[in-house]
Amino acid sequence: MHYSLVLLLGLFSPLTQGILTREREIESRVIHERHIPHPSYNAAHQPPANLSLPLRIGLKQRNLALLPTELLAISDPASPLYGRHWTPAQVLEAFAPPEEAGEIVRRWLVSEGVGKERVRWSADKAWIDVRSATVGEVEKLIGARYRVFRRGEEEEYIACDSYTLPRSIADVVDIITPTVQPNTKLAEVRRSLPHNGVSHEREVKRASVAVTGCDKAVTPDCLKALYNMTYVPQATDRNSMAIVNYYSNSYLQSDLDMFFANFSPALLGKSPELVSIDGGTLELDESSSVGEAGWVLQYAMTLAQPQPVKLLQLGNKQTGEFRSFNEWLDAVDASYCTSNGGDDFTYDPQLPNPRPGGLNEHSCGALNPPNVVSNSQADHEYRFSQFYLERQCAEFGKLGLMGVTVLYAAGNTGVSGAQSGYCLDRNGAMNLNATNFNPAWPASCPWVTTVGGTQVKANATVAPGAEEVWNEDLTSGFFLSGGGGFSNRFTTPGYQKHAVKGFLGGLKKTDPGLVKHFNARGRAYPDLSANANSFVNVDNGEFVLSSGTSGAVPTVASIITLVNDARIAAGKTPVGFINPAIYSPAFASAFNDITSGTSQGCKGLQGDRGGGFKAGRGWDPASGLGTPNLGLLIEKWLELP
Repeated sequence: MHYSLVLLLGLFSPLTQGILTREREIESRVIHERHIPHPSYNAAHQPPANLSLPLRIGLKQRNLALLPTELLAISDPASPLYGRHWTPAQVLEAFAPPEEAGEIVRRWLVSEGVGKERVRWSADKAWIDVRSATVGEVEKLIGARYRVFRRGEEEEYIACDSYTLPRSIADVVDIITPTVQPNTKLAEVRRSLPHNGVSHEREVKRASVAVTGCDKAVTPDCLKALYNMTYVPQATDRNSMAIVNYYSNSYLQSDLDMFFANFSPALLGKSPELVSIDGGTLELDESSSVGEAGWVLQYAMTLAQPQPVKLLQLGNKQTGEFRSFNEWLDAVDASYCTSNGGDDFTYDPQLPNPRPGGLNEHSCGALNPPNVVSNSQADHEYRFSQFYLERQCAEFGKLGLMGVTVLYAAGNTGVSGAQSGYCLDRNGAMNLNATNFNPAWPASCPWVTTVGGTQVKANATVAPGAEEVWNEDLTSGFFLSGGGGFSNRFTTPGYQKHAVKGFLGGLKKTDPGLVKHFNARGRAYPDLSANANSFVNVDNGEFVLSSGTSGAVPTVASIITLVNDARIAAGKTPVGFINPAIYSPAFASAFNDITSGTSQGCKGLQGDRGGGFKAGRGWDPASGLGTPNLGLLIEKWLELP
């Protein structure tokens, strides 16, 4: 016999009905995000229930599953749509969340007692804010328990270990903040050493070095010889290139001029075009600390000349210690800004900031995306929630759809991420004795082009093919080498599967024990490499040597900018997302294959230099596809539509 649910409920007492209702609610909820805090984060206390909490709900974007297909359609050399980039309006229309998703969340909030007047919906329907929310209210709403954490002596922050949502809401919600996100600070790719070097600096007594001495000190002429850089730009008025600087210390014009006087006299007196993001300025005098932007600009401007170079300067003096990749992404894409779902206040600065002394501006969609964007910074992949990584990675993919080449550094410590030299343990935490490789971010996003590091072999004649993997003993027991490895969060993209499969097949024969220390199914990086060792540059009026993949990235950015110039001069589009092209068989001859050297391993695995990846024929995680040959790359890309 069949009884309706209403009739069956009538057989039970009101108390029993209440229990059944609560059980159904529990059964219908799912854990949406979970995070295990790093051991160094200590739970200080529980926050008061009436503490204000800025509740923000990001909706799942539409059609993101199609992003790889659409991006490959315009980036794969074999595609009939190659080079047909999208407009920003087309990108927004294709991926904006469906309007019904916001309605579902709004009705849920109202049914849980949140007044309609407190629910604010962003203009593009991608983000919902709940005004005047409290800890107690949010804990009940999302089944969470908040705690106040402290790391060392740093400022306290509030977070929960996990939270739950009804299944119907989880299906349309991407991320809720603040919840499980740790309030981390970005890790610079550099070590803090004398002269504020990215990796290291030491004084050099002469301003220039002969091309034959590039194994000891690298100049622009060394790089031009290594990478066949003889092309002279012809379309600089229609091309664009940018360097992102995340730090308040930037550069001195006097340093640029001293460098230019020795290596590129035509640039004397020239400056990068300042693009202020979130209040970024060049407040630097002779007594200030010069940042890595100084030597990065010296090389980028010299190698790409006469192409003007933009400096995307973030305003960290106004925004405090936050240093976020999302700030420049906000600036080039209005649909990604805070009010529209991109930012997360536990990682990113709150802008505009209504608090006393806070910055009252936000560079939301303030500039057109440059054709090439060079980022010399890196962080650790493990620090961020999966939703945050996916949302940011998708934004890089959208820029690729718009024809932008996004370049990031692979890091300076081999398989152990951005800078620390420490790997991950089985719980995903970073420590000295851990042996699981520690991927870098955004290096491990499939939609960026990641740049590793090489160095000129000792006593080698400087020409294409004279390099090996960058691996340097800076001080006793402290080694540096180009980053490389496999993502723990993103699977191997189709464009590199063949190359990665070949590498893994060889590794299982030569060093099968190494495979257990990384995710062999992950997105592999770097994609390519360039010199990262001993750049001659000027810092505070002195010639010094600096090392790091921070220098490799602007070198590659300059090369891609010159490729774009050749295509634009020929009436073609910029190259945009380059990975599908450079991994294709037709482009193999345009790279100098790096076949010698080993990247740094985990400190807990066979010592500092043991346990890393060895370079070999074809792609490998120590050097990627190799180093670029500009002349051949121009030939290859001019053959494409």
